[in-house]
Amino acid sequence: MEQILSKFENEIQEHLDSMELELADLEYIQEGGYNYLRIYVEKKNGSTSLDDCIEFSEKIDGLADNLINDKFFLEVSTPGIERKLKKERDFIRFSGEKIKVYSKSQIEGKKTFEGKLEKFEEGIIFLTDINIAKTVEIPLSKLKKANLIYELPNDILEKEEE
Repeated sequence: MEQILSKFENEIQEHLDSMELELADLEYIQEGGYNYLRIYVEKKNGSTSLDDCIEFSEKIDGLADNLINDKFFLEVSTPGIERKLKKERDFIRFSGEKIKVYSKSQIEGKKTFEGKLEKFEEGIIFLTDINIAKTVEIPLSKLKKANLIYELPNDILEKEEE
């Protein structure tokens, strides 16, 4: 399936470019007995609309059918505010943001880390973990999954406390 997804990613690139979209993620999964091809896209300027997702879905619908023999549902959406981080460019782009990381094996006695993404350099995620107040180095090769953590802005939190 990885080869099919890679080929599909190449085939949809011209449609992404024509709509000024970037591919944030692509996955083919089974849930509840149904297969789903999920494509997460976003505008390069950051303001992706529902209409963008619909238009992109219509442009690529036939491409997916030609590559995947199984019955599946095609879903196109934005990656959301707690988006997954998978690629090097994701970690570079979101430096300074709060993230959660799960590693495949223990690093400094832990497999789950939460904190500020300090930087990404030479295949290493540098994260200041809020639980141990220390910068941890997580090799991308040990990454199981990672995502942004959304926090309400301080002015909203202050209003709730009043």
